[in-house]
Amino acid sequence: MNVQLNETQQMLKASAREFLSEICPPKKVREMRAMPAGFSPELWKEMGSLGWLGLAFPESAGGSAMPFLDLCLLIEELGHACVPSPFLESIAGAGLLLAEAGGTGREELLTAVAAGGKLVVPAFHGIADDEGRRVLPSMQRDGNDYVIDGTHLFVPYGGYATHFVCLATVAGQPDDPMLFLIPASSPGVTVIRLRSMRDERPSRLELAGVTLAADALLASGEEVTKLVRRALNRMDAARCFDIVGALSWVLEDTVSYAKDRKQFGQPIGSFQVLQHYCADMHVMLEGLKMAALHTGWRLSEGLEADREVAVVCAYAHSVVPRFLALAHQIHGAMGVTIEHDLHLYSTRAFAPGHSLAPLSEYLEAALTV
Repeated sequence: MNVQLNETQQMLKASAREFLSEICPPKKVREMRAMPAGFSPELWKEMGSLGWLGLAFPESAGGSAMPFLDLCLLIEELGHACVPSPFLESIAGAGLLLAEAGGTGREELLTAVAAGGKLVVPAFHGIADDEGRRVLPSMQRDGNDYVIDGTHLFVPYGGYATHFVCLATVAGQPDDPMLFLIPASSPGVTVIRLRSMRDERPSRLELAGVTLAADALLASGEEVTKLVRRALNRMDAARCFDIVGALSWVLEDTVSYAKDRKQFGQPIGSFQVLQHYCADMHVMLEGLKMAALHTGWRLSEGLEADREVAVVCAYAHSVVPRFLALAHQIHGAMGVTIEHDLHLYSTRAFAPGHSLAPLSEYLEAALTV
């Protein structure tokens, strides 16, 4: 791949950084995180008017049909500004899955999503049984309709979503997956907010006899496995770009602090150990950035990327705790105060601990794919 960004990509990143630095300073970020939805619906619609939400959607659905890598570069800037939003889950995840699945009425919904008028999120987790095995909601036929019963945990922004892309199985056949589009307003749908440190406002989605028409079915059988795998790969890759953006800000702030903070009559950045810390942080960040770019490029080109996704996510798991520990150590006592902006970015960048799959899964995938 060519790691040099083209002119369009450079302009996209520059314009996004300029806009976000003006409209989303840290004070505003704190206000948005405290909002009931976990983000600003007004800013979300403004992103829609800028064309960001439909950036990678097909033109027939009100999008710009840009490559997935361009979308990832925009997500990197959202991470750099620490903007809380459902962009990753709704656009890179459920939105692109809907565009890929196609079907009756999908373009109309995607057009509304691209404008910021609708919010569609994935519901893939299910719940765990007594032996730790995943249990997905079950589907039974009722004439031409589908009836869904079951529960999904950790549904991002579930309390604000208008639609869910829901993974289920045929009743009594756990190895026969099906994928449905469920309106949040459907009778039998209950959303319960979960307490969490995460910005994504995770919820418990309960489905009790939810009846869906035949056109609610997105895919079944092996096609479901392919669609969900690609969607998870895109979300994992996009999450790593978000982390790159957040860590970039952390490194910039840490270097600036080391230049300005004086101890023993001189800037602490003149001390060799702290210089080594900053150099180590730079190396870790550049490694993660290159791995993310390579993964995003392969996904944009439609190439197999299971191994690349596993590698970049495993690397994120490995370097983020060390990177943040060095940043907080250089900041000293200031770095552990909740009033310092570093707190916002540490929470954001520590996504491998709660937004990605366990490290062991990525290591196994990287070694066996």
